[in-house]
Amino acid sequence: MNGDGDDISYRRIVAGLLEDGEQFAKSRIKLYRAIVLYRVSQARKAAALMVVALLIAAAALVALLMALVISLAQLVGPLLSGIIVCGVGLTIAALLAYWGVKTFPDLDEKLFDDDEFDAAPSLAEHEKLAPPTAEDGKIS
Repeated sequence: MNGDGDDISYRRIVAGLLEDGEQFAKSRIKLYRAIVLYRVSQARKAAALMVVALLIAAAALVALLMALVISLAQLVGPLLSGIIVCGVGLTIAALLAYWGVKTFPDLDEKLFDDDEFDAAPSLAEHEKLAPPTAEDGKIS
C-alpha cells in the first residue's frame, strides 16, 4: 500500500467528518430558531391583548388612587393624603418587586428535556463526573 494514498484518504475522511459536524450544528441552530420563531408568532396576539389589559388596569388603578386621595383629603388634608396613598402604593410595589425577583426562574436550564448538551452542568453532575481524589477516601 502507498503511504501517500492512505494519507489522502484519511484527510478526506477527516474533512468529511468536519463538514458533517458543521452541517449538523447549522441544522440544529436552524431548528432552534424555527421553534423560537413559531412560539413567538403563536404568542404575539396573546401578548398584545395582555399589554392592552395592563394599560386599562393601570388607568383604572390611577382613577382609584385619585379617588382615595380625594376622599382621604377631607379627613387629613390634601398633602398628607397624597403622601399616605403614595407611601402605601410604593410599599406594595416594593413587595411585589421583591416577590418577583425571588420567584425568577433559573435561566441555565436546558432548552429541551431531551437535549444532551448542557452549557452549565449542575454541581452535582460535575461531582459525579469528577475523578475520585484522596480526600474522598476512595483512593488509598
